[in-house]
Amino acid sequence: MKILLPLDGSVYSKKAINYLSHLEDIKKFTNTVFLVNVQKKIPSSIENKLKNGVVEELQNAESRAILKPAKKKLEEAGYKVKTKVCFGRATENIVKVSKEIKPDLIIMGSHGRTPVKGLLFGSKTSSVLASTKAPMLVLRKESQYAEDRMRVGICIDGSEYSNAAIKYAQQHMQLFGKDPIFYLINVITPHSGLIIPEVSAFGAPAMTKEEFEREQRIPFDEKVEPIYEELRNKDIEAKVVLLKGDPSEEIAKYAVENNLSLLILGTHGRGAFTSMMMGSTAMRIGSACHLPLLLVHHVTEEAEESKNKDDTSSER
Repeated sequence: MKILLPLDGSVYSKKAINYLSHLEDIKKFTNTVFLVNVQKKIPSSIENKLKNGVVEELQNAESRAILKPAKKKLEEAGYKVKTKVCFGRATENIVKVSKEIKPDLIIMGSHGRTPVKGLLFGSKTSSVLASTKAPMLVLRKESQYAEDRMRVGICIDGSEYSNAAIKYAQQHMQLFGKDPIFYLINVITPHSGLIIPEVSAFGAPAMTKEEFEREQRIPFDEKVEPIYEELRNKDIEAKVVLLKGDPSEEIAKYAVENNLSLLILGTHGRGAFTSMMMGSTAMRIGSACHLPLLLVHHVTEEAEESKNKDDTSSER
């Protein structure tokens, strides 16, 4: 497993270092942690006024101050670590490095603002998520690593995105420590009362409240049953959770009230502006609670096969 961890010296990147240091079970499965620091380019008008080499010396010193202690802490925790310094725009360089090394996970910090503010402030986390297909673990300042059994929520709606999230979780169980508890969460739309008359507007029999909600639950039951059984067959505790209401509000509320350690969501990975306009559930959940979020893209079989070939070639 390869992990990419961009660092800028902020409280958010320090939180990511501490979080990764606590992931005991993942160390055995991790080849390398790549630490990346991006230094902004100095305008040529300012650089020309300084002595040759001064700017480079200052930037290298700043990078060392950020990367050296992080590398030391992770190596002491048992990881193999490589560092890289880039120059220019943070998002562009992080995405470039991600495409080069093809990490199994990117870990980034986020200020946790609302989707609108995140867009207006040009969140690097949102931009990287929109520009790479690598799964991303998003940590906020308030995010805490679970000292005991991790309580992991997986949001399931039967879509290709949630299926990708489930598949990733099953393939990377080491991320969740010893004896995790999985909560398989689905949210159904409550009956609005508009289709309760004896005959619908189209002449077909109308649904009762119970029928309406049961029709939504059937696909969920069909999807969740094999997942539940597979986890139980591996002696992993799992609970099925059915909520009613607005998905983002209900999931965030349930996660906080039940002290979940982490939420896993599938995401379409569209750009920040599109996500805001489309009312991205993942973004709204992220705004409503401060839990770590593991966001997983749906990746086509062709893309996955290509990645596996690249991984095999790099190991030779």
